[in-house]
Amino acid sequence: MSLSLFVVQFLNGLQLGVLLFLIAAGLTLVFGVMDFINLAHGVQYMLGAYLAVMFYGLTGSFLAALALALVVALAFGLVLEFVVFRHLYHRNHLDHVIATFGIILFLNSGVKLLWGAAPLTLPMPEAFSGMLMLPTGQLYPMWRVVIIVSGLAVAALLYVLVSYTRTGMLVRAGATNAAMVSALGVNIRRLFMIVFGFGAMLAGFAGIMIAPILSVEPGMGDTVLILAFVVIVIGGIGSIRGAFLAALLIGLVDTLGRSFAVDILRLVMGPSQARTVGPAIASMLIYLLMAVVLYARPAGLFPAKGRRDAAGGGNALIAPSEVPPWRSVPGAVIPALIFLAFAVVPVASLAHESYILSLVTRVMIVAIAALALDLLVGYGAMISFGHAAFVGLGAYTAGILASHGIGDAVITLPVALAVSAAFAWLTGLVILRTRGVYFIMITLAFSQMVYFTASSLAPYGGDDGLTLAARNTVMGFAAFRDDTAFYYVVLAFLVGSFLLCRAIVASRFGRVLRGAKENPTRMETLGFEVYRYQLTAYAIAGALGGLSGYLLVNATEFVSPAYMSWQRSGELIIMLMLGGMGSLTGAILGTVAFLLSEEWLSNITEHWKVIFGPLLVLIILFFPRGLGGILSELTGRLRRG
Repeated sequence: MSLSLFVVQFLNGLQLGVLLFLIAAGLTLVFGVMDFINLAHGVQYMLGAYLAVMFYGLTGSFLAALALALVVALAFGLVLEFVVFRHLYHRNHLDHVIATFGIILFLNSGVKLLWGAAPLTLPMPEAFSGMLMLPTGQLYPMWRVVIIVSGLAVAALLYVLVSYTRTGMLVRAGATNAAMVSALGVNIRRLFMIVFGFGAMLAGFAGIMIAPILSVEPGMGDTVLILAFVVIVIGGIGSIRGAFLAALLIGLVDTLGRSFAVDILRLVMGPSQARTVGPAIASMLIYLLMAVVLYARPAGLFPAKGRRDAAGGGNALIAPSEVPPWRSVPGAVIPALIFLAFAVVPVASLAHESYILSLVTRVMIVAIAALALDLLVGYGAMISFGHAAFVGLGAYTAGILASHGIGDAVITLPVALAVSAAFAWLTGLVILRTRGVYFIMITLAFSQMVYFTASSLAPYGGDDGLTLAARNTVMGFAAFRDDTAFYYVVLAFLVGSFLLCRAIVASRFGRVLRGAKENPTRMETLGFEVYRYQLTAYAIAGALGGLSGYLLVNATEFVSPAYMSWQRSGELIIMLMLGGMGSLTGAILGTVAFLLSEEWLSNITEHWKVIFGPLLVLIILFFPRGLGGILSELTGRLRRG
């Protein structure tokens, strides 16, 4: 490790930190003032880069492209706020997450449709395409210095605007108590538009500045979105100072960790082990940092003064006001009909096609994961954006054991469940200290740790994934090898998981869980250890997620880190929304609706998310209770008619 290399990487970390601040500044203001979780902020960063490429092609001038792209990014942000987001401000955080997730799906697929899937490039301005000589004698790209200087200048300007102008005073007041600001006669809607438009423009500016260095491609905003959320959670929601300091900290930790982790580990282990372990640890550093900060300071390092949404605040999820129609049907009629329909699929004439059998098998496997998540979200108000990690852990446990010649379900299944449950219990010790958006973000952080760990496991395929030689056996018998037999095994596990969750919900344990969802303080006053009940529920949900992963890896005979990406967790939450939160039957029906819609739309066009994304936003806007709300509305109209 030389001094010159350290200086170069330090500057790279500073550049990343400045870039993250440009994105996080708007994000923290939007959430601080509006209490709005905008997952679509990353696509505004991506859109800025694409707009710059387009306008450069039209004008041939980088400065003209920069100016035009900023104007369009601002206009797009204002339109998005006017058409969609302002109708969601009074909603709960879960509606924010799902609606903005739909916008991510639409825009990521939309830019692919307009500009193609191939990466694009934005030429660097000729005046800044050279190199600078550092005091250490190293050459350093001039454009990276421009990014650092531009970012610091924007940070200084933002500080002056927020600290010394009337608009800044209103923004700071809104971040502390938006209701009081509105009561004092301030046009809070106009303030919201200003903040949102300014945040969108900052994100677009970050995308434009990084475009000459990185490839401009669909989905480029997804990774930087997660980093920006890590920044605002560590820095403190609503705090510009916190966002700035946390962004620099994250940029330096991430860059220096990736550069020197292997060299440092070589001091305590062999070169081969260091090369295997180092990248995994380096990828997890910022998420470990976030977990430690939230454990010690659940509201972040520099929370906006007066904010009341810290760890002890209310839950992010508001209980549904409408009961899905299937919950009003006596007994187990609807579940019995669902399971009967699943049972007859293999004997139906159409199911002789392996495609149908494979599709319905996948639906049932994912439904198990959805049931587990509904136990947390629907009944416990614990919005986990990292549930896919449990699925991935169960799948990877089975895959790794199989790669070492251990392929009997008598051994692999209990180990997969134990690994997932243990991870859930250990992480739950930290996660359950938080509430609201902090809970969402720390579950995401732990999920990302697992994702990057799996990506770094070169002996087990790394990013390319791991292929099973064959499905597991059962006490030496090839019970899983036949597709129809395996189908009924999956169905049996689905029925068992449903009955287990139903028994938990109906028990004293479930009543305490639901009571804690509504009013945890009251349940504590009554003598119940809410933390212990929630931790147990979290571990149970982890085990069921592991079961889903175990079955999935046997169904596909393949596992990859993509199984545990944050997008998969988002899809599971969408399934719950479609079926109706707090309904186990709805969790299954929502899974069926989502996966069959995905299959149907993808057969129409490869850009099916361009259709599904807006459809998801419309459902949230007009039917926030999912299929249950739609059927309730139709039933009510028929009765009135």
